[in-house]
Amino acid sequence: MDDDDLALNRRVVSGDRRAFATLVERHEARLRNFLARVAGADDADDLAQETFLRAWRNASAFRGAGSYRGWLFTIGWRVFIDSTRRARADRALRTAERDRLGDAHLPAGGDAQIDTARLLAALDPLDRACVMLCHGQGWSHREAAMILTMPLGSLKTRLARATRRCEAMLNAPPGSPIND
Repeated sequence: MDDDDLALNRRVVSGDRRAFATLVERHEARLRNFLARVAGADDADDLAQETFLRAWRNASAFRGAGSYRGWLFTIGWRVFIDSTRRARADRALRTAERDRLGDAHLPAGGDAQIDTARLLAALDPLDRACVMLCHGQGWSHREAAMILTMPLGSLKTRLARATRRCEAMLNAPPGSPIND
C-alpha cells in the first residue's frame, strides 16, 4: 500500500483531486481516531480536516521516505500542537473549570467502570499521543517517536509513565484523587 500511496500522492502533486480523495478515504478513520484520543472527540474532526488540508497543500513535500500514513500522523500531531498553542487561554479556563468541578477525581461508587476515554483524559496530551500511537494504533516505538518528532528514549519514558499512571488509576479506591 505504501507504493500505492506514493503513486497516488504523485498524482495529487499534479492536482488530481480524486487521487487525494482516495488517500483521504484510506487514512481518514485511523487519523481521526488518533486525533480524537489526543485532542478529544469534539476537536478531532476539525483537526483532521486541517491535517488533510495541509497534506493537500504540501503534497510535494512527501517523497516516500516513510509511509504516507506516518507523514499524515506527523502533520496531524503538528496541527494539534498548533491548535493547542493558539488556545492557551481557553485551555487554562477549561482546566480551572475542570478542577473546580472535581473532574480530577475518579467516579465514586464501588461498581464504577473506568473507561479508556476517562483514563486518557487524565493524561498529558503528549502522553496520550504516545499511548494512542503505540497501544491504540499499533505503531512501533520508533515510528511513534518519528511522528511526534521526539527522541526514542523520551517516547519510551513517557509511554512507561503513562502506563503506570493508568494502572494506578485503575487500582485506586473509588473517590481517590488521581496520582502519578
